[in-house]
Amino acid sequence: MRRVSTATRISIGLASLTMSLLFIAQSLGLMPDRDQAILDGRKSLCEAFAVNCCLAAQRNDLETIRVATMALVKRNDAIVSAAVRREGGEVVVSAGDHAHWNPGDATHSSSTHVQVPILAGKSRWGTVEIQFQPLSNGLLADPAFRLIGFVAGTALLAFTFYLKRTLRHLDPSSVIPDRVRATLDTLSEGVLVLDNDERIVMANKAFARSTGRSADELQGQSVPAIQWQLATPNTEAVEFPWAISIREGSSQTGVMLALESGVEGRRTFTVNSTPILGPDGRRRGALATFDDVTSIERQNLKLEQMLQALKDSRDEIHRQNQELTLLATRDPLTSCLNRRSFFNEFETAWKAAQALGQPLACSMVDIDHFKSINDNHGHSAGDQVLQQVSTILRTSAREQDLVCRYGGEEFCIVMPQTDLEQALDLLEQIRQRLASTKCANLDVTASLGVSAIELSARDPRELLDQADKSLYMSKHNGRNRVTSFRDVPPDLEVKPTSRKPAGADDSSLDIAIPFHAVTALFSALAYRDGLTGEHSRRVADLCVVAARGIMTERESYVLEVAALLHDIGKLGVPDAILLKPGPLTPEEWKIMGTQTRIGVEIISAAFSSSALTEIVRTHHAPFGGNSGDLSLPTGSDISAAARILSIADAYDAMVSDHVYRKGRTPQEAFAELRQFAGTQFDPQLVERFIEAVSSHDSIRSQPALAVSKQAALRIGLQIERLAGALDAQDFANLAAMAGRLSATATHEGVPEIARLSSELEKQASTDPDLLNVVKLTTDLLEMCRSTQSSYLARPSETVAAECQPR
Repeated sequence: MRRVSTATRISIGLASLTMSLLFIAQSLGLMPDRDQAILDGRKSLCEAFAVNCCLAAQRNDLETIRVATMALVKRNDAIVSAAVRREGGEVVVSAGDHAHWNPGDATHSSSTHVQVPILAGKSRWGTVEIQFQPLSNGLLADPAFRLIGFVAGTALLAFTFYLKRTLRHLDPSSVIPDRVRATLDTLSEGVLVLDNDERIVMANKAFARSTGRSADELQGQSVPAIQWQLATPNTEAVEFPWAISIREGSSQTGVMLALESGVEGRRTFTVNSTPILGPDGRRRGALATFDDVTSIERQNLKLEQMLQALKDSRDEIHRQNQELTLLATRDPLTSCLNRRSFFNEFETAWKAAQALGQPLACSMVDIDHFKSINDNHGHSAGDQVLQQVSTILRTSAREQDLVCRYGGEEFCIVMPQTDLEQALDLLEQIRQRLASTKCANLDVTASLGVSAIELSARDPRELLDQADKSLYMSKHNGRNRVTSFRDVPPDLEVKPTSRKPAGADDSSLDIAIPFHAVTALFSALAYRDGLTGEHSRRVADLCVVAARGIMTERESYVLEVAALLHDIGKLGVPDAILLKPGPLTPEEWKIMGTQTRIGVEIISAAFSSSALTEIVRTHHAPFGGNSGDLSLPTGSDISAAARILSIADAYDAMVSDHVYRKGRTPQEAFAELRQFAGTQFDPQLVERFIEAVSSHDSIRSQPALAVSKQAALRIGLQIERLAGALDAQDFANLAAMAGRLSATATHEGVPEIARLSSELEKQASTDPDLLNVVKLTTDLLEMCRSTQSSYLARPSETVAAECQPR
């Protein structure tokens, strides 16, 4: 049962006291007597009427008496009847129901029956008889009682309203001891003591400060009237915690409320409340505490915004990484697959065809007389021809086909689920389309050779060799035609366009070099040391260019694999030496020298190719001897592939920038190669290498980028993994990844990313502040996005010319 408030109890007492005073006043006669007033009024009325009748009687004017009597009864509701009776008893005039006149006492008047004599001169003429309604009985009919009731009711309402307003401004907190009030004022949390009506009995200083009001202003205020809001706008409205504590007597904890403060804007509080119980166990109010968590909420909001920005940046990095990954598989000039991506895809398609028993065809395509186009019209026209031919090949091929720029003006097309006859039909359509199209305003034709898995090729390399022999037959028979391997004589020997150097013989080559395994080893090396991976990739490109025309496709493939893996032994070199930014000491060079032996062991264990192992083992052997190692061959005993690899490796090391020195120009590098020709390098192959590199378009047109495509991708992938570690709040892994990223960025020449990642590593290693960690990670992502975007946004170095039908 709800207790009656103090103000109500006081109001009831005051109203009762007022009623008592009014009753005493009435008993003392100090209040008007209603009945007596009525009787006096009736007496006066009767006397006045009698006087009028006397005047009419003296004139014997009975008509006037009749009219006056009728008017008296009609106009006065209290009169039941009236009559004028002559002295002898005769009723002269009557009005109303006077037949029931019964005064009881014929000589005296009563409150209801009044008799007034009428005199004519000095003698009695008659009597006026007036019968009135009885006086009303009961307390409700008594005006005094009604007055007392009205005053009591209105006084109760007025006193209640007044006292509630007045008591609000009294000091109810005076019941709280000073020591308790002083203790509450020292708390950093806001504290309110509330009564059962949810009004503030006392507010401590912390709560007053948070609302921008004084404690005196708050005292007596209703807490719900302070305009509290739920901290989460979308949450359904609930009852305030202190109201529940007062109503149910239960404690409420952790309720989030917000308050708009004119001083500091929106404030957020964690509110707890508990009921206050009296000695009798009855609830007297509630104690509510308000922990101001505004700064924490603002930090959380800021963190949420930063995490959202981090997610957006990570998604963008992921997208750009995918785009860069795609670009890394493409030839930049023609947008066809590059050789190494093609080898991977070709090997996958071959295995699928073997497993499912499906057909597969392979074609080699060579642009006829391409050298004359470059010689007569310039390399720009040659580039345009290459681009337009590649466009025709890509648009003519089907979705599942693989189109690769195999080297120079050569392209390769792999056609899964295609037998030899179907491949011949498709290639003939491509040949006719090329022949009927002008590229860069030039007539361009192509020779094509094709083979299929049904012609007993044992592996992808042999199928490529078959297609290459078919291409040779097309060129030998007049060009601009398609030749099938089944039409190639079994004893055909493909003769390179240039003289083979001594030591170039594919008779000892194995075929057990799966390119998937090559890719796995190379990826491990590139992850361990990005700069070495980039160097190996460039050396492989140089070797392929230099070997064209002097090696068969199989020899060139083994050389390319050897170039990619010639530094694989660095996987066994400690990071302190491998990743050292400056020159190595003699002792460190000694340790670095072991990498060739380690590489040979890795390659020998991974592949069943003695030729590949021998190329890696001997590529550092000096052509003129005097290496100090009697196990190494000299001169023409060194395989041609190893000699080409030695030249390409040295050339790239000379023209590349290092932390401790600037790279040389190609002309300076050529001069040094010639200087050591005959001692370190094969003189014949040095000249062949210089000629090939000087004229080859892919080498000639390579842009000098501050950050390479592969470096941008490598940094992007590391940062994407780093963001994933932050999502999982795996700070140990995050610190390790940041350290790795710092080393990568340092080696790639991106000092700002290196600095930020180093700072992130420190933050994540020791008592990490999540906000700072998120900010640093976001900054890294933004910087990486900028680096990648600037690369991805670069215009193409070459512009495709339109192909026009002839």
